[in-house]
Amino acid sequence: MEAGYDYLLIRGRLQRRIARFTGIFLLVFGFLLLASGGAYYGYSAKAKSNLDDLAAVLQPRTVNAISGSSASDVSLFPGKAVPADSWDNLYGYEPAYLREQALLSGFSPIGETGVTLADIPPSTRILVPAIGVDSTVSELAILDLGDSRTYESPDNTVGHIPESANAGETGTSWYFGHTESPISREGSVFFNLQKVPEKLRNGEDVFIITDNGINQFLYRATSSRVVHQDDLRLDASPNADIKLVSSVPRFVYDYRLVVSGELIALR
Repeated sequence: MEAGYDYLLIRGRLQRRIARFTGIFLLVFGFLLLASGGAYYGYSAKAKSNLDDLAAVLQPRTVNAISGSSASDVSLFPGKAVPADSWDNLYGYEPAYLREQALLSGFSPIGETGVTLADIPPSTRILVPAIGVDSTVSELAILDLGDSRTYESPDNTVGHIPESANAGETGTSWYFGHTESPISREGSVFFNLQKVPEKLRNGEDVFIITDNGINQFLYRATSSRVVHQDDLRLDASPNADIKLVSSVPRFVYDYRLVVSGELIALR
């Protein structure tokens, strides 16, 4: 009987220790969960307070920053003037604006072409040289979720809404890309789109080039705005324009940055 009593006593102590450890663990876990939730809420509030900085309109320039420039005008030192991936070949480095000049050569202003294009195929490539975007374009399919329908998410590419105008056509062409996609790993093709508003405020030209394998169309960014994801509407204008869309702010992604551009040339 004494051995049986000792067994019950030891078992009771063990159960109490397990219960005490479980209680402490749940208390600590709950505190960490509450702290992380509070930290995320604080970050979200701070990030959203800066969204107004992403709304901009292209300002007139007083100085042409491109004309008269050459490779010899670019200082290769200090190192911060050159991207890190070019440090091993400084004299082979090509400044972004020189690459942009090469990409812009050969375009004819829309008013000078005197040509109306019909049956324009969808674009398969899009470039925004000023922010380092050079991506393929895919047509986004509509997914049937049973009680709702939505467009598929672009996977490491820029997605075009097929119901919107093709680049070069009259109407609005809508293109979507991820700012970043750390969980689903669908790329960060429009990560630098957030740099466009500041460039517009500084009066810098931001050009958007689309390519369908036959024609290339040149757009100039004119403005940017931020809307909540529930308020975004895929509208269309009577003019030939373009909209580039990404999610903001980082790690929250419940707003959409919309960069608008107008068609100015083709080749």
